[in-house]
Amino acid sequence: MADPPAEPHEHVFDAEPGSTGAQPEGEDPRGGMDRGKFLSGATIGLGGVMSAIIAVPTLTFVLAPVFKTAKYNEIDLGPTSNFPQNQANPFSVVTFESEPDDTSGIYRRVVFIRNDGNDQFTAISNTCMHVGCPVRNFGNAFACPCHGGQYNGEGVRIAGPPVRPLNRYKTKVVNGHLILDGLYATEISSDGTVKLVQLKGPGQPTQGLLSFLYPYAPLV
Repeated sequence: MADPPAEPHEHVFDAEPGSTGAQPEGEDPRGGMDRGKFLSGATIGLGGVMSAIIAVPTLTFVLAPVFKTAKYNEIDLGPTSNFPQNQANPFSVVTFESEPDDTSGIYRRVVFIRNDGNDQFTAISNTCMHVGCPVRNFGNAFACPCHGGQYNGEGVRIAGPPVRPLNRYKTKVVNGHLILDGLYATEISSDGTVKLVQLKGPGQPTQGLLSFLYPYAPLV
Protein backbone atom coordinates (compact mmCIF):
# COMPACT_ATOMS: atom_id res chain seq x y z
CA MET A 1 0.00 0.00 0.00
CA ALA A 2 1.42 3.38 -1.06
CA ASP A 3 2.32 5.97 1.54
CA PRO A 4 0.10 9.06 1.62
CA PRO A 5 1.61 12.18 -0.10
CA ALA A 6 3.83 14.28 2.15
CA GLU A 7 2.48 17.57 3.29
CA PRO A 8 4.37 20.68 2.18
CA HIS A 9 7.10 21.54 4.66
CA GLU A 10 7.12 25.06 6.05
CA HIS A 11 10.47 26.71 6.75
CA VAL A 12 10.23 28.87 9.80
CA PHE A 13 13.10 31.22 10.54
CA ASP A 14 13.70 32.16 14.07
CA ALA A 15 13.63 35.83 14.85
CA GLU A 16 16.59 37.42 16.56
CA PRO A 17 16.67 36.85 20.27
CA GLY A 18 14.36 39.22 22.03
CA SER A 19 12.59 40.13 18.82
CA THR A 20 8.98 39.33 18.08
CA GLY A 21 9.72 39.29 14.35
CA ALA A 22 7.18 42.03 13.67
CA GLN A 23 7.88 45.62 12.52
CA PRO A 24 6.79 48.12 15.17
CA GLU A 25 3.55 49.72 14.17
CA GLY A 26 3.87 53.21 12.55
CA GLU A 27 7.67 53.10 11.94
CA ASP A 28 8.93 53.48 8.36
CA PRO A 29 12.04 51.41 7.74
CA ARG A 30 13.22 54.08 5.26
CA GLY A 31 13.23 56.78 7.92
CA GLY A 32 16.84 56.28 8.94
CA MET A 33 17.97 56.39 5.33
CA ASP A 34 15.95 59.56 4.57
CA ARG A 35 17.35 61.32 7.60
CA GLY A 36 20.87 60.37 6.52
CA LYS A 37 20.33 61.76 3.04
CA PHE A 38 18.87 64.95 4.47
CA LEU A 39 21.79 65.49 6.84
CA SER A 40 24.28 64.76 4.06
CA GLY A 41 22.59 67.19 1.68
CA ALA A 42 22.34 69.85 4.36
CA THR A 43 26.04 69.51 5.12
CA ILE A 44 26.95 69.87 1.43
CA GLY A 45 24.63 72.85 1.04
CA LEU A 46 26.04 74.56 4.11
CA GLY A 47 29.56 73.98 2.81
CA GLY A 48 28.59 75.54 -0.53
CA VAL A 49 27.14 78.60 1.15
CA MET A 50 30.22 79.06 3.31
CA SER A 51 32.48 78.68 0.25
CA ALA A 52 30.47 81.32 -1.61
CA ILE A 53 30.68 83.68 1.37
CA ILE A 54 34.45 83.33 1.30
CA ALA A 55 34.89 83.30 -2.50
CA VAL A 56 32.66 86.21 -3.54
CA PRO A 57 34.58 88.95 -1.66
CA THR A 58 37.86 87.46 -2.85
CA LEU A 59 36.77 87.37 -6.51
CA THR A 60 35.35 90.88 -6.20
CA PHE A 61 38.68 92.13 -4.87
CA VAL A 62 40.61 90.40 -7.66
CA LEU A 63 38.31 91.20 -10.59
CA ALA A 64 37.02 94.66 -9.65
CA PRO A 65 40.03 96.50 -11.17
CA VAL A 66 39.31 94.84 -14.51
CA PHE A 67 36.03 96.73 -14.81
CA LYS A 68 37.37 100.11 -13.72
CA THR A 69 38.01 102.82 -16.26
CA ALA A 70 41.06 105.01 -16.13
CA LYS A 71 40.72 108.73 -15.47
CA TYR A 72 43.01 111.20 -17.21
CA ASN A 73 43.64 114.89 -17.20
CA GLU A 74 43.09 116.70 -20.46
CA ILE A 75 46.51 117.83 -21.67
CA ASP A 76 46.77 121.05 -23.66
CA LEU A 77 49.65 120.71 -26.13
CA GLY A 78 49.27 124.27 -27.40
CA PRO A 79 48.15 125.73 -30.72
CA THR A 80 47.62 123.33 -33.59
CA SER A 81 50.00 125.50 -35.61
CA ASN A 82 52.79 123.89 -33.56
CA PHE A 83 52.15 120.68 -35.52
CA PRO A 84 52.31 121.43 -39.26
CA GLN A 85 51.84 118.74 -41.84
CA ASN A 86 55.14 117.31 -43.04
CA GLN A 87 55.25 114.45 -45.52
CA ALA A 88 58.94 113.69 -45.01
CA ASN A 89 58.80 113.72 -41.20
CA PRO A 90 55.12 113.44 -40.30
CA PHE A 91 55.51 113.11 -36.52
CA SER A 92 56.39 115.76 -33.97
CA VAL A 93 57.83 114.55 -30.66
CA VAL A 94 56.18 116.10 -27.60
CA THR A 95 57.08 115.60 -23.94
CA PHE A 96 54.47 116.47 -21.33
CA GLU A 97 53.41 115.80 -17.73
CA SER A 98 50.26 113.66 -17.50
CA GLU A 99 49.83 114.98 -13.93
CA PRO A 100 50.57 118.71 -14.31
CA ASP A 101 50.71 119.29 -10.54
CA ASP A 102 53.40 116.62 -10.07
CA THR A 103 56.86 117.76 -11.16
CA SER A 104 58.71 114.66 -9.93
CA GLY A 105 58.99 113.31 -13.45
CA ILE A 106 57.21 110.04 -12.72
CA TYR A 107 54.25 111.16 -14.84
CA ARG A 108 56.36 112.47 -17.72
CA ARG A 109 55.25 111.05 -21.07
CA VAL A 110 56.27 111.26 -24.71
CA VAL A 111 53.81 111.30 -27.58
CA PHE A 112 54.26 111.39 -31.37
CA ILE A 113 51.84 113.84 -33.01
CA ARG A 114 50.86 113.69 -36.70
CA ASN A 115 48.75 116.33 -38.39
CA ASP A 116 46.27 114.50 -40.64
CA GLY A 117 44.67 117.72 -41.94
CA ASN A 118 41.30 119.38 -41.26
CA ASP A 119 42.04 119.59 -37.52
CA GLN A 120 42.46 115.83 -37.31
CA PHE A 121 45.50 114.50 -35.45
CA THR A 122 47.01 111.14 -34.61
CA ALA A 123 48.76 110.88 -31.22
CA ILE A 124 50.81 107.71 -30.66
CA SER A 125 52.40 106.80 -27.32
CA ASN A 126 56.11 105.98 -27.28
CA THR A 127 55.68 102.96 -24.95
CA CYS A 128 56.59 99.67 -26.63
CA MET A 129 53.96 96.96 -26.23
CA HIS A 130 56.56 94.32 -25.40
CA VAL A 131 57.93 95.30 -21.98
CA GLY A 132 57.44 99.07 -22.03
CA CYS A 133 60.70 100.45 -23.43
CA PRO A 134 60.49 103.84 -25.20
CA VAL A 135 60.20 103.50 -28.96
CA ARG A 136 61.83 105.89 -31.41
CA ASN A 137 60.35 107.47 -34.49
CA PHE A 138 62.08 107.11 -37.87
CA GLY A 139 60.07 109.10 -40.37
CA ASN A 140 56.95 107.03 -40.95
CA ALA A 141 57.92 104.10 -38.74
CA PHE A 142 58.76 103.26 -35.12
CA ALA A 143 61.35 100.96 -33.58
CA CYS A 144 62.17 99.80 -30.07
CA PRO A 145 65.91 99.69 -29.27
CA CYS A 146 65.49 97.19 -26.41
CA HIS A 147 64.33 94.02 -28.18
CA GLY A 148 63.86 94.97 -31.81
CA GLY A 149 60.12 95.64 -31.94
CA GLN A 150 59.11 97.28 -35.23
CA TYR A 151 55.94 99.27 -36.01
CA ASN A 152 54.63 100.98 -39.13
CA GLY A 153 53.42 104.58 -39.33
CA GLU A 154 50.08 103.65 -37.71
CA GLY A 155 51.82 102.04 -34.76
CA VAL A 156 50.94 98.52 -35.91
CA ARG A 157 53.50 95.84 -35.07
CA ILE A 158 55.26 94.50 -38.15
CA ALA A 159 58.17 92.60 -36.54
CA GLY A 160 59.65 91.59 -33.20
CA PRO A 161 58.12 90.52 -29.90
CA PRO A 162 55.41 93.19 -29.20
CA VAL A 163 51.98 91.62 -28.80
CA ARG A 164 49.85 94.48 -30.15
CA PRO A 165 49.90 98.00 -31.68
CA LEU A 166 51.19 101.05 -29.85
CA ASN A 167 48.75 102.85 -27.57
CA ARG A 168 47.11 106.05 -28.76
CA TYR A 169 45.77 109.20 -27.18
CA LYS A 170 42.35 110.45 -28.11
CA THR A 171 42.63 113.99 -29.48
CA LYS A 172 40.39 116.99 -29.93
CA VAL A 173 40.82 120.63 -30.93
CA VAL A 174 39.45 123.29 -28.59
CA ASN A 175 39.82 126.98 -29.40
CA GLY A 176 42.64 126.20 -31.80
CA HIS A 177 44.57 124.14 -29.25
CA LEU A 178 45.36 120.43 -29.54
CA ILE A 179 44.11 118.54 -26.51
CA LEU A 180 45.02 114.98 -25.46
CA ASP A 181 41.90 113.40 -24.01
CA GLY A 182 42.91 110.07 -22.52
CA LEU A 183 45.21 107.18 -23.41
CA TYR A 184 43.83 103.98 -24.91
CA ALA A 185 44.97 100.63 -26.20
CA THR A 186 44.67 100.23 -29.95
CA GLU A 187 43.12 97.50 -32.05
CA ILE A 188 43.46 97.50 -35.82
CA SER A 189 40.82 95.64 -37.80
CA SER A 190 41.50 93.74 -41.01
CA ASP A 191 40.38 96.74 -43.09
CA GLY A 192 42.78 99.05 -41.24
CA THR A 193 40.16 100.75 -39.08
CA VAL A 194 41.54 101.96 -35.76
CA LYS A 195 39.60 101.20 -32.60
CA LEU A 196 40.48 102.62 -29.18
CA VAL A 197 39.76 100.25 -26.30
CA GLN A 198 40.41 100.00 -22.56
CA LEU A 199 44.05 100.62 -21.76
CA LYS A 200 46.23 97.64 -20.88
CA GLY A 201 49.87 97.44 -19.95
CA PRO A 202 52.72 96.31 -22.22
CA GLY A 203 52.53 92.64 -23.10
CA GLN A 204 48.88 92.40 -22.05
CA PRO A 205 46.20 91.37 -24.58
CA THR A 206 43.16 93.54 -25.27
CA GLN A 207 41.04 90.75 -26.75
CA GLY A 208 39.94 87.29 -25.66
CA LEU A 209 39.44 85.71 -22.26
CA LEU A 210 42.94 86.55 -21.04
CA SER A 211 42.28 90.27 -21.41
CA PHE A 212 39.85 90.11 -18.47
CA LEU A 213 42.63 88.96 -16.17
CA TYR A 214 44.44 92.29 -16.47
CA PRO A 215 43.24 95.54 -14.91
CA TYR A 216 43.39 98.92 -16.59
CA ALA A 217 46.82 100.53 -16.59
CA PRO A 218 46.56 104.24 -15.74
CA LEU A 219 50.32 104.88 -15.61
CA VAL A 220 51.31 103.45 -18.99
